[in-house]
Amino acid sequence: MRELTFAIEYEPGSDPIMDVFIDRPGLHAHSIDGFVTADRFWRIERCSGPESALDRVEAARFDDDRCGEAVTERRCDATRYHDVLERSANALVLYTYLEDIRQCESVHTPAGRHLPPGLIFESRRREDTHWWRILMRSDQQVGVFYDELGARLRDGLSFRMGHLRDASGWRRESPAAVALPEEQERALRAAVEAGYYDPPRETTLDDIASALGVPRSTLSYRLRQAESTLLHRYVDADADEGSRWLE
Repeated sequence: MRELTFAIEYEPGSDPIMDVFIDRPGLHAHSIDGFVTADRFWRIERCSGPESALDRVEAARFDDDRCGEAVTERRCDATRYHDVLERSANALVLYTYLEDIRQCESVHTPAGRHLPPGLIFESRRREDTHWWRILMRSDQQVGVFYDELGARLRDGLSFRMGHLRDASGWRRESPAAVALPEEQERALRAAVEAGYYDPPRETTLDDIASALGVPRSTLSYRLRQAESTLLHRYVDADADEGSRWLE
């Protein structure tokens, strides 16, 4: 399998969805898209950030008078379906399905014209940039796709080329995907199961260390190491991953 990456940068006022990300730097999104046929695709997108920003994203997605898909001058003409899969104070998971796509030229459209069937799209949004990564069976006509997409972007959008290479790193980007050393994972699981991280705390490090048969200092060190790994993974994932795709 092969992957190609690129990014599209947006000026303020050029796109209703990206305007929310430009206005609220703390907002970021990660999506997986499936391209079914030349006139339909689906997307599951997870947005994280302030509740007011999530409200704006949801409103923009559900407003069919504002197109959040087209990247050329052609406004998207299609039958749209949106649904909220999950919603909390700081996270929003949206399902989008477009069918009977007419005239609209999103990233998916030229990809469907030129790239082999069976495409999977992964994307990230943050501030003024939408990073894309496409998984495909072969790289035939990739040059035609790149040239067409870059040449036809509407005013206010600019194209940054990434790479074309063998696919790697296609996995769910989350703290749960991090592999901890066995002793750290064992310590962390014991602490969680004992309620050490639950308020009010009803157990102590001494209790957990005794149950594991290790010194308190050893348990404390292992927990700090595991916490540091998971916290850095959580904070760094969406902030840097999109930029790394272009390397």
